[in-house]
Amino acid sequence: MSKTKVHAPKAYTTGDYAVGTACFSLVDTGRKEVLGDASGDRKIAVRMYYPAERSAVAGKKRAVVFSEAKKAAICKAYYIRKMSDDLNEADFYENVPVAPGRTFPLIMFSMGYNSYVESNTYLLCELASHGYIVASVGHAYEAVENDYEDGSSDLYDKRINKMMYTSMIGALLAQNKLMKQKGSYEEILAKFEVFQNKYTPYIKERIPEWKQDIEKALEAVKERYGAHIDLCRGIGASGHSLGGCLAYYLCRYNAEFSCGINIDGGLFGDYPEKVMEKPFCQIGCTDNRNVETRPFVQTTADTYHVIFSDMKHMGFTDAKFYIPVKMLSGKLDSEELFRHLVYCHLAFFDRYLKGTGGEFKALPSEKVTYKKIN
Repeated sequence: MSKTKVHAPKAYTTGDYAVGTACFSLVDTGRKEVLGDASGDRKIAVRMYYPAERSAVAGKKRAVVFSEAKKAAICKAYYIRKMSDDLNEADFYENVPVAPGRTFPLIMFSMGYNSYVESNTYLLCELASHGYIVASVGHAYEAVENDYEDGSSDLYDKRINKMMYTSMIGALLAQNKLMKQKGSYEEILAKFEVFQNKYTPYIKERIPEWKQDIEKALEAVKERYGAHIDLCRGIGASGHSLGGCLAYYLCRYNAEFSCGINIDGGLFGDYPEKVMEKPFCQIGCTDNRNVETRPFVQTTADTYHVIFSDMKHMGFTDAKFYIPVKMLSGKLDSEELFRHLVYCHLAFFDRYLKGTGGEFKALPSEKVTYKKIN
């Protein structure tokens, strides 16, 4: 791919707050690493996005998004010849304090497979500017690259590509057939269950491991930022792709999480319990609707489905702004995509996490459809 220049959605965040950022990492001494060289304990990387006073960032230079190692890994993974300097800058600042005098709701965010902690930095900066503390979690050897406080780093374990499917060709053919199926949510979910049990048992197995990554990161976030966090209405979860699936899994199996959003993630995993009792929003593109029906089956809570036309899976990340290949990121205008993605998060979390929002109503659009399922 030739050199590309980022087309960032906004030069500056739009909320009342400036955005602070900080990175840290931790080691889960209770779990041995099974990926990479399979040595040592499981490492977890975290990047924070949090509200700061605008006066606290006056005259400061905005922080860079990527380390040099991560920038090189992303360029290689996405076939970018050279990364524009604009891409490595967002509207957030290091070494600034959390805005004093009040507490903020917490959202835990998870990247997709073979993605990176900063995959949705523009979105998470917007959330922080509107009064949320957001922790984005990186999963060792399952990200393009992770950086750790001890100076070490790891790259995506390419062996996963062979472990991910029991049969690559069989899975692709079965997936293509699944995507064309018609029927009720229950009927499509039953077909998806057959698909994941036959072709993707490895992915199913990783969901509980990622849940433990999030829970360990959550412990550290509480220790470091507890004085600034409002937990009275629980914790929100969001994520892209497998990280979005994880958001649903956390809402099902961790009592601390009270609501969640899945950004175009197939709903892999085992769910023996029948009823979902927490508000949930499923965001997706038309291509992937048949792997995302689980939230609409046997739920007692408010459930929403937001469908983006002319979109592709990768386009729901910041890659939408610097990968011009429409077959990868979709034909939908990047500004239109970002406007709805931010609106969905703010409208949903304001209502169910802050308790300040009204009805989660549709934002007018010819390309985005909003449905209330339950």
